[in-house]
Amino acid sequence: MVIVTLIGVMAPGRISAFSEFSATFTLPVIILSPFVGVVIDHGNKKLIMFRCHLIQSVLIFITPAFIFFTHSLTPVWFLIVLFYSLEVFNNTSRNSVVPELVEYNDLVPANSVIITLSRIATFVGMVGGGYLISVLGWRLGFYADATTHFIAGALALGMGANILFEPEKKLGFSITKEIKKSLRLFGDDINKLLKLLMKDRVVIFVMLSVFVLPFTAATAHTVLVFMVQQQFNLGTAGVGIFGGIIGLGMLLGALLMGYFGKKFCRSKIILYNLTILTVFFLLGPFFPNVIVLYLIAFVSGVVFSFIGIAQDTMLQEDVIKGIRGRIFATKEFIINLTFLISAIIFGIIAKSIAPYTIIRMAGVVLLLILIIALIVYRKIPDELRSRL
Repeated sequence: MVIVTLIGVMAPGRISAFSEFSATFTLPVIILSPFVGVVIDHGNKKLIMFRCHLIQSVLIFITPAFIFFTHSLTPVWFLIVLFYSLEVFNNTSRNSVVPELVEYNDLVPANSVIITLSRIATFVGMVGGGYLISVLGWRLGFYADATTHFIAGALALGMGANILFEPEKKLGFSITKEIKKSLRLFGDDINKLLKLLMKDRVVIFVMLSVFVLPFTAATAHTVLVFMVQQQFNLGTAGVGIFGGIIGLGMLLGALLMGYFGKKFCRSKIILYNLTILTVFFLLGPFFPNVIVLYLIAFVSGVVFSFIGIAQDTMLQEDVIKGIRGRIFATKEFIINLTFLISAIIFGIIAKSIAPYTIIRMAGVVLLLILIIALIVYRKIPDELRSRL
């Protein structure tokens, strides 16, 4: 929300600034994902989390000074790349420390608590943070954010005995060799996925739908956020409400899928919800009203959860156990790469094309994906299709 406010102040009327921001927080994931796990597995996870939060706090704290001296967003982008590079290590460490903190039988409720708190924090950060920054201003917003990261680092130090998070093997470890090994394995994962895409129609169908979510998210992060903040003149508070409504929709969608998901065909869930997104993008520009936009945001959040959960379930059921983890890791890489490319393209074409036209163009792309997905779905054998 601080960055969104800053863009509105320093780059008004420029959608490409939101595109640049999207690139800065996506690029580190794409670059570091092949080998970040190597570093985590051979280090003390608690100390990694503490150091990441501490350095992030410093980076956020000094950002207003860089803005003051340069009067430019460029140094901010470099700082954000560093921030999100650390966030990759931080998030990976956080996910991997949970088994060290709870008993095996408590993993599911522990992860449930983490996800629930994350959803609540996202909603509070988007809606509450948007209003807070509109009152405090972006400079104090940076300092408030730096403080929260410092507190998070301090809390990380309190997570159990230090010995719990020490790696099993520290001696004889060559970071260079391990990174080369990880890159080679990542290449093998891409190769395996390509082979599956050549012969497994279910995987082809799911991966087609995988492109939909980051492509749609890139549209929201660039074009729609710009429209809410500047075209509808709702400022950062309006963007916060927009993000919070999407978050509520995603939470409701996850709950509905948890209760009713087993009763419906997952492949049809993907097709129906992809159709809804396509219709929204094609017809939405004909209703230039913020209420309609918020309504679409809520339904889109529900749709996002439906499609995402259906995708994961279909892959878990169709892909053999031996390569399942690698397929999911590669899926995350594809999601972030699609988001990055889409955001960059939107930023480039926004210089000469109006926002509503971009939304219609995105709707045409979704329509093409929907048509191809329908063709692939029809080619899945009837016996297999009935189980999806």
